[in-house]
Amino acid sequence: MNQEDRKLGIEENILQAIKEGQLKMRPRWHFVLQGILVAIGGFIVAAALLYLISFIIFMTQKTGVWFVPSFGLLGWYEFLYSLPWVLIVLIIAFILILELLVRRYSFAYRRPLLYSVLGLTVLVLCGGVVVSQTTLHQKLFHIAEKGHLPFAGPMYRDVGHRRLDKVHRGMVTLIMKDGFQMETERQEPYRVVIVPQTRLSRGARIERGDMVVVFGPSDHNTIIAIGIQELSEPGW
Repeated sequence: MNQEDRKLGIEENILQAIKEGQLKMRPRWHFVLQGILVAIGGFIVAAALLYLISFIIFMTQKTGVWFVPSFGLLGWYEFLYSLPWVLIVLIIAFILILELLVRRYSFAYRRPLLYSVLGLTVLVLCGGVVVSQTTLHQKLFHIAEKGHLPFAGPMYRDVGHRRLDKVHRGMVTLIMKDGFQMETERQEPYRVVIVPQTRLSRGARIERGDMVVVFGPSDHNTIIAIGIQELSEPGW
């Protein structure tokens, strides 16, 4: 049986199934509506992914956790330990949902599942990084601090009041012989002691008024610095 005969045989089987009521013809609008709903669903899921990823980046930068991997293995451990894993699991679930929606289109289902998922993951991660560079979350944070953000307000306020044992972000208020004094956004004073083992960010020249992230254990508002990262932004 050649290709043409095989094609005719398939068409005859389909027509026979329609006549017998096994298959039902659906109007064109049904598929158009289905495509529109899938596109809307995909847009909502993609927007949620960009929001969550950019929020995690904002949160880790706000608390200072974003910078501690540069301090070695201990820094990486603290970074991974401090990540909001509930949100990360939610992001993974959304990526899988988006993959199911996207695979309805020919450009996606023709590719292996692993490549498609990896491609989507890279795409939404890059998009989240781009969104995190905007002022979106900073503005929402200030609105939440004033109590005018009913949805997601507690999430932003938690960022502002979150305390980490070994990561401290604040402003240098006084330079001392063995280190400096700093004050966090919550107006908590800390004395930072610099020891020979302290790792400083490249080219760091800590001066009064600088914003810094200090990595190290604290005891009675005294921090023995494992590492210090000078930040480029002038204020909160």
